[in-house]
Amino acid sequence: MLTIPWALIGLVSLPIVFGIYFFRTRSRRYDVSSLFLWVDHRQATQSGRKIQQLQLPFLIILEMLVLILLTIAASQPMFRTESIGNPTIIILDASYSMLAETNNSTTQQRAIRDLHRMFSAQIGSQSIGYPIQFILAGAKPQLLLNRAKNAVEARNVLESWSCGSPVAEIETAITLATNISTSGTKILVVTDHLPNNEIAEGRVLWKSYGNRSDNLAIIHASRVFQENKDRVLLEIANFSEKAQKLRLSITELPTQRRLFRQDDQILESGQTHLIRTVLPQNTGTIEVRLDKDSLTIDNHLVMLPSYRRPIRVGLDLLSEDIADKIKKAVEVSGIATIVSEHPEIVFRSGDSEQQSLAKPDWLVSILSESDSSKVKPFVGPFVLDRSHPLTVGLSLEGVVWAASDTANDTLPMRGRALISAGSVPLVTEQRQHNGSRVLTLQINNQFSTLTTEPAFPILIWNILKYRSYHTVGMAANNLKLGAEAEFVPAKEDKTIEIQPPHGQLQTIMVTFGNPIKIPTEETGIYRVKSVSGIYEFAVGTLSAEESNLLNLTTATKGNWLDEETLRTEFQPIAWLLLLSALIIVMIHHWFISVRNVQKS
Repeated sequence: MLTIPWALIGLVSLPIVFGIYFFRTRSRRYDVSSLFLWVDHRQATQSGRKIQQLQLPFLIILEMLVLILLTIAASQPMFRTESIGNPTIIILDASYSMLAETNNSTTQQRAIRDLHRMFSAQIGSQSIGYPIQFILAGAKPQLLLNRAKNAVEARNVLESWSCGSPVAEIETAITLATNISTSGTKILVVTDHLPNNEIAEGRVLWKSYGNRSDNLAIIHASRVFQENKDRVLLEIANFSEKAQKLRLSITELPTQRRLFRQDDQILESGQTHLIRTVLPQNTGTIEVRLDKDSLTIDNHLVMLPSYRRPIRVGLDLLSEDIADKIKKAVEVSGIATIVSEHPEIVFRSGDSEQQSLAKPDWLVSILSESDSSKVKPFVGPFVLDRSHPLTVGLSLEGVVWAASDTANDTLPMRGRALISAGSVPLVTEQRQHNGSRVLTLQINNQFSTLTTEPAFPILIWNILKYRSYHTVGMAANNLKLGAEAEFVPAKEDKTIEIQPPHGQLQTIMVTFGNPIKIPTEETGIYRVKSVSGIYEFAVGTLSAEESNLLNLTTATKGNWLDEETLRTEFQPIAWLLLLSALIIVMIHHWFISVRNVQKS
């Protein structure tokens, strides 16, 4: 290994010395009477300006060897004294862009071939040291438990490397590798793109195996049931430097004989094409397909029928000034229906603790201060808990919200405050031991503008959607890869079974009232088996950033050669080269001396 490789520029002296021997003096012929007055009557062989037949004396070989040895010595060569380097942590990019295929091989396959070569290398600046620990860098870095102690074990662990994540959090994986390793451990990053930030010299080696290529991809999709129509919205992007031909088909599964739509058009470079279509009544699972290109995983999408069962809403003892407002907000929500029996959520005026009627699972209690002297209009700033589903998309800018500023004393505002005006709670949530909720909203509609603003139907829609998330079954059945699916178990459920599209069946324990979050790590249809039935949800890639292959490249950044590594694992050999050069110079000098003696 050469620590100063630019010093090899000294090798340009070799052709200069070599060229001298092409030029020799050209003697002229003179007729003389005798030669005894000439010092040396032989033809001169010194350097000159004329090209003659090449004559290579033994001295030129010695001279060139000296120049080569001096040049290599100037580049500070180092020799690794250990056959096995420091322990290594290999971070494997688990994003699906690693499946992009160019020149009949995917990025992952090229990386595996190079890793096999590195596993077998024992000496060199980039040789892998054992033991090896592997980290899969997906949406969440995953530490593989098996450590490889030799090349065979490393290849076996590498077989479990799967690439299906919509993102590769490599920086987070590097942080994890740094935290679980000692200072001497080397980190190798295997990916398809260059690092976004500077990497640690001497410890991190970044190897990218990607190839820039064109790609058409499905980057957004939704399927909703509105106004008695099954609507599908798709976005197709052309991640190419030139125009590409889009061929798209929408068919029904499982037979694929029912064709709903077929597109054949040209997309310009960087163009995103929007497709809207309405499916026939009672359409089941559909499949969207694009023509094959360098990345096939984002050319295919399965979509299930949207979840259509509306939330059953009860309106009980509501005051006249707000009853009509809530009724209209529920009716236009599109996800609920007003019923008189067996409601899943009830809107009710007054304190829930004072009601004589049977309590439903979910209750929205609307409180209003009767003493107008205690009512105060608030115009903000309002404090919203943005981590809660009730505040999604909700803006209270310009809203006048009148409420009691002594609500905690005069009105029973129980539980966690979700919306407040300073220290005054306006909306609170109380969770019951059985998993149900009590939402309390205090408002004096006489002095408020809330119910006349767009914020009010949004708030009601959020409440209904929040309730639907806790209805037995799937909260949503068409998801983006990497998102967490939510399943609400029934009261009778003790366990549920989850069958991924290609993985093994999983059985997990559940508790009623606690939604189960299911990670999505592959595309396709998942099935969840519960006491109440079998539920399905579909997963597609839908990642514009990961489907864009124009930033992929093959390169190497960083190195493993810091001062500590050079000091502990390498030995300089410049002294040996200098000693060899000195010996050759002495031989050269001796050879000249002997020749001069012979001449004399």
